[in-house]
Amino acid sequence: MSLISPISSETGLRNFQRDTVENAVQKLVGEANSNTRLRNEALSDPMEQMSIEWDGADSAEITSRLPSRKPRRRARGKGNRADQFCIYRTSDGRNLPALAIEYKAPHKLRRDEVVTGLESEIRPERDVIGKDGEVFAFASRSLVAAIGTQLFSYIIGKGIQYGYVCTGEAFVFLHIPDDPTIVYSSVRVPNLGVLDDDDENRLHGTAVAQVFAFILQALRAEPPSLSWHDTAAGFDTWAVEYDDVLRNIPETVRKGKEARAPPYKPQRWRGFKRSPIQTRSRCKRFDSNSEQRDDSGDDEEGTPPSRTPTRSVLSGGRALTKSSADSAGIQAQENRLSSQGKQINIKDRQFCTPQCLLGLVNGWLPDEHCQNFQDHGHQHLNRLDFLRLIRIQLAKDRGYDADVVPLHLSGSTGSLFKVRMSSYGYTFVAKGVETLDLARLRHENEVYDRLRSIQGKHVPVCLGRTDLTLPLYYDSGVYKHVLFLSWAGTPLFDPTNQATKADTDAVTQAYKNLHRLGVLHGDAKLRNVLRNHSTAGGGIVVVDFERADFSRRSPLGLLSSNCRNKKRK
Repeated sequence: MSLISPISSETGLRNFQRDTVENAVQKLVGEANSNTRLRNEALSDPMEQMSIEWDGADSAEITSRLPSRKPRRRARGKGNRADQFCIYRTSDGRNLPALAIEYKAPHKLRRDEVVTGLESEIRPERDVIGKDGEVFAFASRSLVAAIGTQLFSYIIGKGIQYGYVCTGEAFVFLHIPDDPTIVYSSVRVPNLGVLDDDDENRLHGTAVAQVFAFILQALRAEPPSLSWHDTAAGFDTWAVEYDDVLRNIPETVRKGKEARAPPYKPQRWRGFKRSPIQTRSRCKRFDSNSEQRDDSGDDEEGTPPSRTPTRSVLSGGRALTKSSADSAGIQAQENRLSSQGKQINIKDRQFCTPQCLLGLVNGWLPDEHCQNFQDHGHQHLNRLDFLRLIRIQLAKDRGYDADVVPLHLSGSTGSLFKVRMSSYGYTFVAKGVETLDLARLRHENEVYDRLRSIQGKHVPVCLGRTDLTLPLYYDSGVYKHVLFLSWAGTPLFDPTNQATKADTDAVTQAYKNLHRLGVLHGDAKLRNVLRNHSTAGGGIVVVDFERADFSRRSPLGLLSSNCRNKKRK
């Protein structure tokens, strides 16, 4: 008697995949990350852990608990349905979106519908939207177009380029290249890919191996450019719900006996440089000179899979292409890296010191201790010229080597970006918010004006606010309004270490200075207290003033009655 319950919903499918595939993949990723050689070859950058989260509810994780993430409102590409998840990689306590997943119960999207629907290119506006049909091929294309469009929207919103649809029987791996009008797809049916006992590499076709390999590509990928987001933002919208499309298809069409698409042909790999995986029951010695096999007969090189795309889905002029999602992603990354040349990436640039940016605000001489001193010139820009020029730069500098990147740090109403003024080398933070939160950002700017005398000591230096011509994007957010600040530092309190008395005294003094200037923080949590040794205030910096209040009169000092009595004597 089987202990596995039949899958009747997306929730059941999600739980099944977690137990049978995702837990195993998480272990493989962990092993690759812990081994220096494998990490350099497979991941490129170290990571702390990997998790799968649903934005709309409590996260379903395949590792230990992650740092809390900001609650989400409805945004572009947000996973508002319970069957959409996002894989995040955690590095330095920051969550970086890497790959999206959409689960669809197998009775809602059958294997032959997947194979038939992706047999050729689908342009929904031309082939599906507003069209009628009562044949199996049209029904399959409609279902695939609907689910592909939903996942495409989610992937775009997350600012990533990889995702897959899982039905339990079939996997549809998607890759959006540097041209977001195209989506590459690759169909895999693991159960049919491991049946041949004579195939020494059959374990590479298992669900675990396929998902693991795909996730490695996603984890290695660089985020898309701002121009990529700009292009995607101009796409037309197809308001579609998969269940509505499914409901409109007669069951007689889905179960009819008309001719189906050609049977699914598993991918066969040849030419591996290393020995194939051997199981305990089949420890046959690998013969490197043995004849290589390929059932398809049309792949002379045998490399998985072909780079030649055969157009196949998406929406509003977008096409999902039946091809190599993996090889296309690798090629795009290679092209991107070669185009960047030897230019220093903004990620490797040092932030300007608070004293340097104070000089920019107040017209002082440049700080010789700033790492970017040589780029600033003999005197600082005028602050208004700075705001004008950086706004122009952020509207034009939209490529892969742009001097702006997400810091993967978000609060309840905004996200942080690292920005460098290319012409003068100023490197600082931009706090971006969506239009809905503009009033809060304006208020925070006013608070910084009140705290001008302790900027660079107990609070960041505020360079000013601007409304962008073109927005910044991060993890479903579209940020059109920014506040420019100095880098505040890193979290003060490590959960593994207790705070010292000197730390608590410094924090107390920082808040006293806020109160002295008539500002009540309103959200005095540990997450808003940072350490920055380059400041002049003992290294303690308080941040996030969007909830701060102005007190009508200065708070009373700590004056005891004993002191007053002594003065009277």
